[in-house]
Parts: sequence; C-alpha cells; structure tokens
Amino acid sequence: MKIMPVNRIATRADLNDIIAGMDFKQYEKRRDESPGRAVEKFLLVCMGHEPNLAAALIQEAKPFLIEVKVVDILRDRDDILFKRSAEAKVVIRDGKLVIEKFYPLNLMQKLSYQEDNVEDWRQLVDSIKIDWNYDGAVLEPALIDMPEGESLVSGAYDVPMDAGTVRVKITDLLSESLELTVSAEE
Repeated sequence: MKIMPVNRIATRADLNDIIAGMDFKQYEKRRDESPGRAVEKFLLVCMGHEPNLAAALIQEAKPFLIEVKVVDILRDRDDILFKRSAEAKVVIRDGKLVIEKFYPLNLMQKLSYQEDNVEDWRQLVDSIKIDWNYDGAVLEPALIDMPEGESLVSGAYDVPMDAGTVRVKITDLLSESLELTVSAEE
C-alpha cells in the first residue's frame, strides 16, 4: 500500500520509489511457485491521479504480473470508511458526574445509526471506568460500571469529596474506548 501525495494529483513520477523497491528476484520465485497468479498486489491511495497510473506500474513490472488498485478518495469516497473517534458530553454538576451524551461513531456507522436515532446512548456502552484522582499517566479506576445481562450503565455517579482530576473511560460494544478528563461546571 502506498499513500500518494495529497496536495496534488498523483503522477507517473510518484511511482518511482515503488518501482525502485520492486524485488524482481522475489517476483521470479513467486511466479515459479504459482504461474499465472499475480506476484504482488499494490493499493495506491491518492487525491486525484493521472488516468494511466495503474497501467504505468503494471508496465514497469513486466514480465511479471502484478495487481494494482487505485483508490481516489475524491472520486471513490462512497467505498471508503474512515475511523472516527467517539464523542461524549460529560459534566460534573451538583456533586455528580453525569454522562449526558455518548456517540461511539464507528459503532453507529456499522449499525447505520444517526445521532438523532439513538434512543438511549447507554445501550451502546459496555463499561464506564472512572478515576477520581487521575495522575495524568495511568488510569486507576476507583469506580467501574460494567453491567451484566440486559442492564445498562448508570451514567450518573456521585463525586467523592476528595476527588481531584477526574478521568472517565467509556468503552463501547466494539471495545473501542474514549477517555476524557472532566472538570466541574462553573
């Protein structure tokens, strides 16, 4: 896989380092082991490209058969899924830490949910861990909310009197986590 320059269209000249790195001895060995099959597969990711980019790379690999796929993120954006970070709104108000909203965007994308369609964000959460005195390096949760069965996480927790820097870790059903530091509302 090669990420091509993103500040301009990819040209034949951008293939030079790929061509220079081709291991023709290895290709020969692969061809002898599996005649008729591609000896290498290339995925070129770019933002615009010359129309003959794949053909130029195939030509340079002759007499060996290679597969080249060009993904143009300007043109092929329907086929591309970017990982997105989760989003949450967490506040400390009236002595309670309250998770008002949580949107695990990758999970919602897989489930084809929109933010407006989620009835209760807690349905998408596997666990919540809270460190009431986060040292800035290691999360040492004093509270772990990991319900069993059909139960959901609480989403509201009493803040201890000796709480310092509060760190919250929310893990969704895909085991992807969001960590954030929370301070009391003014």
